[in-house]
Amino acid sequence: MMDFFIKGNFRLILINILGLYLFTKMTEDVLNSELITKIDLWIYEHITYIFSSTLDQIMIFISSGNNLYQIIFISVIFSIYLFYKKMYQQMSFFIISIFGSSLLFVLIKNIIKRERPYSNLIEISGYSFPSGHATLSTTLAFCTYLIFKDKVKYKKTFFFFLVSYPLLISFSRVYLHVHYLSDVIAGIGLGLVWVSLIYLIFIFKKKEINETKI
Repeated sequence: MMDFFIKGNFRLILINILGLYLFTKMTEDVLNSELITKIDLWIYEHITYIFSSTLDQIMIFISSGNNLYQIIFISVIFSIYLFYKKMYQQMSFFIISIFGSSLLFVLIKNIIKRERPYSNLIEISGYSFPSGHATLSTTLAFCTYLIFKDKVKYKKTFFFFLVSYPLLISFSRVYLHVHYLSDVIAGIGLGLVWVSLIYLIFIFKKKEINETKI
């Protein structure tokens, strides 16, 4: 059992703890109207200072590239590719991660029921907390990293791209006034904690199976 925590998985456990902290801290602070809600409003009011017609269009383009239907399409293509490559465990991990995080953020939205900030840049309905865009982009990027981290040649470039993706998506949602900062932080945290948890479960189960065979 101790080998599981010592060899190779310690960073994943730390990421899991970090994700859990980000999500629970944002949830607690939003529910209790603590400091983060004041920061949310300050950013909401002051981010307009960087508004421009060009940046508006860029942010709308970035944000629209991560809607639910596109995530579903990407997930189907990705799953087919993994199946074709006979990477069945990775495919199962990916499907559970995407499907699970989608259910989680929808469920939590309908429990918290936080109203969205007003936006005159795009029309959107539904509740605000946590950000589904931040959750799904983090889930997709983190899954991709864990599946292919040992297979890519340019690891630093690969890592930079996958970290930038959810951060850009999250920033676009705050810029467009469809989410508060705490919404996207909670979404990133939820994605991190869910994906790392599922991955650790897969590792643990694989270890159990290998030990049973011995």
